[in-house]
Amino acid sequence: MRRKGGIFYRVGGGGVGTVIAYDGGSWAKGLRGEGVEKAGKEWGAVASSDKGDDGWGVFHRSMMEVFRLGGSLIEEKSGTGQGEGVSGEKTIRVALDATAIGRGKTGNETYLRGLLEGWSQVRPEGVEILPIFSVPSVAPSPLCGGAMEGWQAQSGQIADSGFFRRHLMGLPKARAELKADLYHGVYWMRPWEKGPYVLTVHDISFAVHPEWFRPGEAMFYTMMVRRAAERARKVITVSEFCRAEIMERWDLPADQVEATYEAARKVYRPAKKKVSAPPTLLFVSAIHPRKNLGRLIRVWERLRAGRFPDLRLRVVGPAGWLAGGELGELKKAVAKGGAVWEGAKTEEELRQAYWESTMLVYPSLYEGFGLPPLEAMACGCPVACAKAGSLPEVCGGAAEYFDPRSEEEMMSAVGLVLGSEERREGLRKAGIVRAAEFSWERMAEETGEIYRRVS
Repeated sequence: MRRKGGIFYRVGGGGVGTVIAYDGGSWAKGLRGEGVEKAGKEWGAVASSDKGDDGWGVFHRSMMEVFRLGGSLIEEKSGTGQGEGVSGEKTIRVALDATAIGRGKTGNETYLRGLLEGWSQVRPEGVEILPIFSVPSVAPSPLCGGAMEGWQAQSGQIADSGFFRRHLMGLPKARAELKADLYHGVYWMRPWEKGPYVLTVHDISFAVHPEWFRPGEAMFYTMMVRRAAERARKVITVSEFCRAEIMERWDLPADQVEATYEAARKVYRPAKKKVSAPPTLLFVSAIHPRKNLGRLIRVWERLRAGRFPDLRLRVVGPAGWLAGGELGELKKAVAKGGAVWEGAKTEEELRQAYWESTMLVYPSLYEGFGLPPLEAMACGCPVACAKAGSLPEVCGGAAEYFDPRSEEEMMSAVGLVLGSEERREGLRKAGIVRAAEFSWERMAEETGEIYRRVS
């Protein structure tokens, strides 16, 4: 169903229908069915406002209401977005959603910076990448240093705005202006997206463990990201663990999902000389329920009360969502003495923390990749980590493993490394070798090959 200047999309089923038109940045709504009119008005108001991420609650509730009453996901009436090749030209122009750079979104930002820096080194043949930044995100980030200024001349830029305005308006407009043949999104696409795209999905923890997310959030993420993944020409993820999980959970064919490994950035390297510091366990992560900090605190307290009375705990990372319980335990540990919480760090500061610590303990219950263990290894810091998610795949034989749900196993593994200089030295050497097996240049080459294949 079309009209000049815009495309209509329908949610229908069960005798209730809704028609929503997006017309060059404006929204029009034709609504039918009890309760749908209110939801549609809220949807349009949030999507066309500048309220930013604060509009999450209204948008989420209205989306749920539209989908509940309509009985189906939005279906783009004019096609599936998986038709013929995107371009007959020799050079493929790829617009990349790089708006996470500078926003403090540590995982997405690190991935994008690594991809662009790797790309600048290898320049895959036949492909031109055109990153779309949020102004002024091209400035160096305090969390993931390294400027992106070299990309500005060939990039697109959009105003720094809220999530929905950015994804529903800013990014589509920018990639249209860039005249890209292909689009590379990170998690999110408009549900009715027509043009060809690939999609990076780092993990699907929201689908596997909804209890780690705010009420309704996991359902929304699952619905939207799955829909985007199903329509993508290729889903790029960061480990074989995630690849298998995405294919199994969402019933995607093997040739639609591909893993490209991340890497430790070049700032992470061994110290030139040994750094003297008291025995210290290092924890690096934003604090979320799945990061399992509470168990580590209890293990640290038990080790400190026994064989290692001078043992310190150093926590590096900001507070994340639903972190209240673990933050409470952390603050109590800090108040008692021996523990410190340092919040977010620059890459240079984080490198220094790896150098100064006796070992990194990474007790996460679930990971799609797990960059901190690889960064620690690159810096020559021994690693003990959870035998969970992608971590064994990434760390290989260069880490001491434990069951993250068992405090006894965690304490045994950490105690083994703390108590043996020989074991620490073995892990340090093995970790440096392991970290060197990953590179952003290889990931950029593999991503470029994906662009060529799907085009």
